[in-house]
Amino acid sequence: MKIHRLFLVLLFGIFLYGDVMYEMTTASEGMMGMGGEATMRVFVKGDYLRTETTSQSPMTGETTDITIIRLDKRVIWTLYPEEKEYAETEIEQLEELKQQVSPEEEAKVEIPEIKVERTGEKKKILNKNCEKIVISMDATSEEGVMTFTQTMWITKEIPGFQEINNFNKKMSELGMTQSSAMKMGGNKESYEELQKKTSEIEGFPLEMDLDMTMGAEEMTFSIKMHSTVTNFNTKPIDRKVFEIPTGYTLKD
Repeated sequence: MKIHRLFLVLLFGIFLYGDVMYEMTTASEGMMGMGGEATMRVFVKGDYLRTETTSQSPMTGETTDITIIRLDKRVIWTLYPEEKEYAETEIEQLEELKQQVSPEEEAKVEIPEIKVERTGEKKKILNKNCEKIVISMDATSEEGVMTFTQTMWITKEIPGFQEINNFNKKMSELGMTQSSAMKMGGNKESYEELQKKTSEIEGFPLEMDLDMTMGAEEMTFSIKMHSTVTNFNTKPIDRKVFEIPTGYTLKD
């Protein structure tokens, strides 16, 4: 489930801007039977981002994860409310993970063609006019094959497109890419190309379906997720939301 949550945080982070709070529900299945449901609350204020994810899984029961990304401080904080502790990761450390792959290893990876299809289909979500877009790719590496299909219903009826672009640019400049935080299958080039294509889409996704299969013939696993934004507002957010709570200590 942690991979599911991290994927959603990074993927939806591409579309964030200004002062905004939204809630999203996700139902997932796959990962060798590790399915479940999750509710995510996302708070954004300029260079600050906070996610609160509560998940229900047959394997782990109910769990809550809180993450704060501070681009101004170049850090990611993970909060552990029960222990009153937090972990800190410098964004530069994520960039170093990318650089650990040798040029020889990079040369072995085939960068896939990523297709973006604007279907022309329309529907309303949260009283917003949405367009259906499908992103797909097939990637091959030494670890096996990955197939990826993502269907999004996006809308342009959300104010703040300039803020979206500014946030995207800062994330990219600081090395905050999906592949730098999650090198699934070792195919970081595929994720970088996927992020580039996704960031070029103008609009905010109010509904998303993800279908991904990874691995070699003798061992494969799949992930399926359906996510829907259920609430959205642009009220001012107190900066304290993006600070480490009083009484928390740094986790060893």
